Amino acid sequence: MSKKIVLPIITFFLMISFQISAQNLPKLSGLVFGDYFYNVQQNDNGKNDINGFQFRRIYFTTDFKISEKFSTRFRLESSWQGSNFTTDVKDAWLKWNGIFEGSDAMIGLSPTPAFSISEESWGYRFLEKTILDYNKIVSSRDMGLDLKGNLTSKGKIKYWLKIGNNSKSGLENDKFKRYYSLLQFSPAKNLTLTAYFDYSSSGMIEDGFTNSYKNNNSIVTSAFVGYSYKELNFGIESFYRKIENNFYKSSTSPLADQNSYGVSAWSHFRLNEKLKFVFRIDYYEPNSDLSKDENTLILAAADFVPDKSVHIAPNIEIVTYGSGDPDIVPRISFYWKF
Repeated sequence: MSKKIVLPIITFFLMISFQISAQNLPKLSGLVFGDYFYNVQQNDNGKNDINGFQFRRIYFTTDFKISEKFSTRFRLESSWQGSNFTTDVKDAWLKWNGIFEGSDAMIGLSPTPAFSISEESWGYRFLEKTILDYNKIVSSRDMGLDLKGNLTSKGKIKYWLKIGNNSKSGLENDKFKRYYSLLQFSPAKNLTLTAYFDYSSSGMIEDGFTNSYKNNNSIVTSAFVGYSYKELNFGIESFYRKIENNFYKSSTSPLADQNSYGVSAWSHFRLNEKLKFVFRIDYYEPNSDLSKDENTLILAAADFVPDKSVHIAPNIEIVTYGSGDPDIVPRISFYWKF
């Protein structure tokens, strides 16, 4: 989205906010995060020694309570797309609170269920995405319809269903949809478990070996466990993805299913009010039928918190590959919200 469009949108919302009564003002908020980075080594050898300061994300959010039954959010996100820093709509949804007892409905551009819970538990999106997001297994947003709520009176078991275009924040250009589902179980205040499943329908794909058309649908399943005890937080997340008829094992074989899987484990420990230590390790296998295509991500950080809304975190991220040199990138990451 160009600045010619974004600036009038922001101006419009600011003007509206001054004209609404004080009892019904929209809530304006934002966050910013980025780094000073130094590419000590890169797998492609083309970006070694590159260093500099960068913003990775800037959010500007407007939340508005229309009535007791309806609320809405509009969020803009600025990020790097290639070599350009662009601004797009991140969220634009309407929520019907309590559409029936214990459940809310949403329509519009909104989060997907896949890793919303695990990302909140991880708590360090400004350092890195969760494994499903990082490896582009599931998008963080989709345009569609959501239904979410409690399955038990005390809220220990929750559900989240969604049907979306499977086009992220882009325009829909086909008839196929993605169907999301998540169950969340919280047997104790400091323990959360989730089970996730989605199914993506897709058009037929031509198999050049058999000269026939085959399904190219996909499924994703994942599980997450998050636990906290005093100053320690721990999480582990795993996933499996299957895409039907998505690659050729060889030049003499027909299309085969692509199977991917991964696992991520992290922990952060609070030493005192101003300092936390963070560690994470991921393993990702993009295609179990191919060799030397896997990668492992290792992240270690010290999170200095001079204010509850400000974080400064020296960290290092290392990604090793099945072949070639690893990526080694030390950074000083910064984050603030308002």
